[in-house]
Amino acid sequence: MVAVLIDQHIKEELTILQLSAWAGYSPGYFTRCFKLKFGISPMEYVKQRKLLTAAKEIAYGKRILDAAMDYGWETHSGFTRSFTSVFGYSPVLLRAFYVHDASVKGDRQLMEAYLKTTQSYLKPEELWQILCLTLKENKTEYDNTRLRKIYELAETLHEGEVRKSGEEYITHPLNVAIILADMGTDENTVCAGLLHDVWRGGYKKKISKEVDPVICEILFYYEEFERTHESHDDRGALVALSDRLHNMRTIEFVDPETWKRRAEDTLRLFSPIASKCADFRLRSELDERSIKFL
Repeated sequence: MVAVLIDQHIKEELTILQLSAWAGYSPGYFTRCFKLKFGISPMEYVKQRKLLTAAKEIAYGKRILDAAMDYGWETHSGFTRSFTSVFGYSPVLLRAFYVHDASVKGDRQLMEAYLKTTQSYLKPEELWQILCLTLKENKTEYDNTRLRKIYELAETLHEGEVRKSGEEYITHPLNVAIILADMGTDENTVCAGLLHDVWRGGYKKKISKEVDPVICEILFYYEEFERTHESHDDRGALVALSDRLHNMRTIEFVDPETWKRRAEDTLRLFSPIASKCADFRLRSELDERSIKFL
């Protein structure tokens, strides 16, 4: 009876007092009886039912943040942590299934055909504006001041570095962050995208002192993925995949021998992982660009 009522009121803020009142028992006695029958506490059951219902809506096209707020989470990142702890994978994966299904059906009204691409030789500040706009378009919860601080840290640590295209190096991590934002990842993963190259460039101690531990955790998983090509955390894998995608978009600036090696590695190592934990659009573009340069 209580389980049925929970589902009927799943979008409401439910409390143990309310649940026990529905059952006609004291909170303590109700909790013991419920745990004996279901194996978990009443409030943990409520959380799992909320997440499961939200997951169904995300799988049918609802934006992650909209689903999160409907079921009681205030932030994208908080919902992602709860979702991952219960299901073992990120809600971004469900969005990928939805986009893939829409693509197979040929329904372009249900999906964007490609991930956002920026023009070459844009100034860093122009790319920063595109990043913020992309986050707003996807309704991703983020703190502009915090994100700006991360961007400026990355810019400082990359100061004086230039890409083979002649652009300031900071334009690469900015593009990686834009790809991550377009896939609907949370703010911490976008921040990791901004810092991914300086993390591997010997600034771990400095970064660890200045940024949130959650961002450092994602960067550790990113580094692990780059070393082993195994995905133990979707967030780290997504940073690596987005890095690879932008490098494939700018592959013409490296020598032809590198084209072949990078394209082969992308098809052999990165594309299969993209199928499992990333946006279908990312897998599709990785394959298309790799085949072109092979």
